[in-house]
Amino acid sequence: MSQEDREIKFISMPRYQMRRHALKKLLKKAGAVGSGKKIYEIGYGAGEIFRLYKEMGLRVHGYDFSEYAYKYASQNYQDDQIVLFQEKPKPQNQYDFVVACEVLEHIEDDLKMLKEWKSYLKNKGTLIISVPAHRKRWGAADVYAGHYRRYERKELEKKLAKAGLKIEEIYTYDFPECLLLDRMRDNDYGRKMEREKTGKSKEEYTKRSGIEREFSPLIQALANPAIWTVVAKVSELFYHTDWGSGYILAASAKRQEKGGEDA
Repeated sequence: MSQEDREIKFISMPRYQMRRHALKKLLKKAGAVGSGKKIYEIGYGAGEIFRLYKEMGLRVHGYDFSEYAYKYASQNYQDDQIVLFQEKPKPQNQYDFVVACEVLEHIEDDLKMLKEWKSYLKNKGTLIISVPAHRKRWGAADVYAGHYRRYERKELEKKLAKAGLKIEEIYTYDFPECLLLDRMRDNDYGRKMEREKTGKSKEEYTKRSGIEREFSPLIQALANPAIWTVVAKVSELFYHTDWGSGYILAASAKRQEKGGEDA
């Protein structure tokens, strides 16, 4: 059965729940709640994150290059408050928030993409991105998702600065959960690739990564939100360490001084 024909049931996996918690915290800090501001979600996958944006009173635009993701999200989440694009739009300086979670690592020329995302922001707008952290954590889950890389903190700081963006806040999330589940994820994805017996391009892996729900029964059982609501709250204690397996950050466009130099 093809990916298009297979019925997809979204499951909020633990890492997603941890990331969602951190994203909500960053958006609150940036004044999103009840603001009616405009947010552009890039790479929305299954689209479950739109529930959070609606709760916060945001107006949502979204784009995902995966036809599978667009089909699923448009059928399950699109309404008067949510506008989804099937073809990539060219927004310029029109969004208060631009969010791209687990997207940058899928893009070969990540610096060029950061500059493009910056161009979507209004004056004083906020870019929020999340990426997998630490090269030493590279594993089968990265290959299966179609990643080009994992990131180190200094590398992120330098790339955002080159793109004309200033990091306002950065968290290392997914700790202590990663100590338990990272190895389980890699083993699970390693077995999937072995069963498939055929290599896919990074683009093919990327297109299905946001909606792929074929996790092992054990990992699905561990995805109970009642567990991860508590763990996510505890994980806030470690946001300013470097122990987690993912980074999530909020950045703003650098102001230009006279003469064109970055402030």
